[in-house]
Amino acid sequence: MTWPPTMIEAVKPMSNHSISEVLPRGTLQRFGIAGGFNTFLFWIIWETLRISPVYTGTNETLLWSISWVGSSIIAHFVHRVFTFDGRRDVSKTVLGAISVYAVGMMGSTLTYDSMLNLFEEVPIRLLFLINIAVWGLFTWACMRWLVFGYTRIEEE
Repeated sequence: MTWPPTMIEAVKPMSNHSISEVLPRGTLQRFGIAGGFNTFLFWIIWETLRISPVYTGTNETLLWSISWVGSSIIAHFVHRVFTFDGRRDVSKTVLGAISVYAVGMMGSTLTYDSMLNLFEEVPIRLLFLINIAVWGLFTWACMRWLVFGYTRIEEE
């Protein structure tokens, strides 16, 4: 290899590894990638509702809840395919995921509403990101151990 390496030379040693070797299933990193996609969907739903006529007749907290439900349905299947695996039957993971997302929706909605009242001067999108990050960690832990049944870090 020459120095400095070309782009192809630098990437070639990494190409021999599968995604599961680099990012094992069930890890926070892998959850974060899928969670980024799911959060993007959540954000699109939330922003769309905020600019729609629905917003004038309701409040921020209700829009948050609606967005949470909409993105949670998609999130379960994204995490089942990409983050975790099919070690448990889909009928069991769907029920578990509904429970986790229901608790997450209640908790995140309460914290979001509280932050709106306590931190009125903080930009709303910053509050969005903080709340999503905190509840994302809760969701990852519950999905990993309770829903998909991972028990050890080294599991794949």
